[in-house]
Amino acid sequence: MKKSRLKTIPRFYTRWRLIFLGLRIWLSFAKYIFQRKKYPLFSLKASLKSLVKPQHDLELKKIVQFGNDYYFSILKAPHWPSKPFDRYVAHGGLNVKAAGTALRSYVDFVILAITRKCAYHCQHCYEHFNIAEREKVPIWRWKEVIHDLQKIGVGTIVLSGGEPLLRYEGLLELLESGDKNLSDFHVHSSGHGMTPEKARELKQAGLTAVAIGLDDAYPERHDTFRGYSGAFDEAVHAIQNLREAGIFVYLNTCLTKSLIRSDDLWNFFELAKNLHVGSIQLYEPKPCGKYLSANLDELFSENDRTRVTEFFKSANQNKKYKDYPKVTYVDYFENAEHLGCLMGGLSHFHIDSQGNVSPCVFVPISFGNILDEDFIVIFDKMRKSFPSPLYKGCPSLYLVDKIKAKHNQGIELPIPFEAIESEWRAMLE
Repeated sequence: MKKSRLKTIPRFYTRWRLIFLGLRIWLSFAKYIFQRKKYPLFSLKASLKSLVKPQHDLELKKIVQFGNDYYFSILKAPHWPSKPFDRYVAHGGLNVKAAGTALRSYVDFVILAITRKCAYHCQHCYEHFNIAEREKVPIWRWKEVIHDLQKIGVGTIVLSGGEPLLRYEGLLELLESGDKNLSDFHVHSSGHGMTPEKARELKQAGLTAVAIGLDDAYPERHDTFRGYSGAFDEAVHAIQNLREAGIFVYLNTCLTKSLIRSDDLWNFFELAKNLHVGSIQLYEPKPCGKYLSANLDELFSENDRTRVTEFFKSANQNKKYKDYPKVTYVDYFENAEHLGCLMGGLSHFHIDSQGNVSPCVFVPISFGNILDEDFIVIFDKMRKSFPSPLYKGCPSLYLVDKIKAKHNQGIELPIPFEAIESEWRAMLE
């Protein structure tokens, strides 16, 4: 196989290969030990406890290499080695279990919905109430917000939508203006409109990685779920174009009963391997957007959760799958038995396509709008309102009936925090 082609195919480290790579990584951490002023929150003991142990506990015994870059964090940490990763360490990013304390002054990732436009009609669309042809937030304002995000310390800035490729010139402008020494930049896309030329331009503009939304192993089911004929083929072609441009590709997959109950998760895994993606992120369906009034027990049952958990563990542990993509199961990480919910800036948050700052893409509550207020003021209010991880299960499930009740009273989504503050406080108690 040609050397240039090898650079566009991910390599996976498990077992003994993982041990040797791990030694190399830890040796590289020596600079953090000897530069205490630059990396005040780094502790070898704390990092071993907060990085290695969670990786083991959460069944993530695999590191992915793409080109000269490595991806190994349980959260969206910047790639290693890189200047954004060094900054991640300086702000205590390795102290995974110290969220909400002075040992971790860091936000892992933020999702910015930079456009309201989308050609698809996805069954699960979380921006459903915002989708429109006319934009609300100008690119210059997104630039200011990205500057503020990098100032407070954000490892990965995710540009999403809608479909971000439908605001392509603005997307390029944002990538070109962001400081790639401070943060990695990702795009979340359906793949719609991703040509080889655009993939190369995005790479040149500084894009690190792209998550393509792929939800099934079979074209017909994926197209139906996405509400667009040809969606499957567009996703596959986008993956190929991005990899060939030297951009790391992973999958965002909304778990559906048709995928789980047909036992097709393994066929999907095989497809992901053949497409040479680096990892798969599995998400449970949540009661927001188009699913706000859905029957969640019908969409995703406890039996479904058991099946997915078994798949997730086997996919990462079984030596049979050592050369398959790494699988991350987001709801497994943030459940009450592990890290707890890390929304609200503890690890992540969301700004929708109308400028509303929400604690999570799945929780339609607004702490303020970037078109009306200073972002830092909004962020500080949100952080004070969610000071530490929540070990009660997903807040979207706890708050859904309260959110629907407010919406039925005529309050527009996302619900202003002030309108639901008492219910929010009750959740935290």
